[in-house]
Amino acid sequence: MYYTHRMRKAAAAYRKMHRRAAGARRRRPLDHGDLRLLILSLIAEQPRHGYDLIAEIEARTGGSYKPSPGVMYPALSVIQDMGLAKVKKEEGKNVYYITDDGEAELEANAETLEKIEDRLEALAHPESDLDPSDVRAASQRLRHTLFKTVTTAWPDTSNYEAIVSILNQARADIIDLGKQAPGKDAS
Repeated sequence: MYYTHRMRKAAAAYRKMHRRAAGARRRRPLDHGDLRLLILSLIAEQPRHGYDLIAEIEARTGGSYKPSPGVMYPALSVIQDMGLAKVKKEEGKNVYYITDDGEAELEANAETLEKIEDRLEALAHPESDLDPSDVRAASQRLRHTLFKTVTTAWPDTSNYEAIVSILNQARADIIDLGKQAPGKDAS
């Protein structure tokens, strides 16, 4: 009974920690309304269906950003409802064509669209040659090991305190590395 209680308590602490880490989100590649303009721009180039739009955006960002169907199709519906695009059924797919109102919207937002395209270009060609997947993989291995330790091998509180101390020290070390990065203020 005591062991089961300790396991549950440890697992709850792990879940709480994991939730907090998940809450620290990175900036979206596209701000609110940017996807609408990008879609209009792409269908102005040529009529496209939803999956083609998703694939084109992924290609233009070098695979860094791929809008989900749950984001793309509602955006297409809004564009259609606003009268900025019309849809035709071709070979079983809804193909979107830009309307005159859509062309006018693009012209009115040309400067914003240019900034969006610059951001997508930056995603496709990051300044660093470093592959962030290595860091993600190491982070996932750490989470897996931590969860396994917390839920299966939890004999005493000294382990708990040691793990918390190790994690806090690792976080502090990573923050220090960020402060030492070129172009960063070391304050």
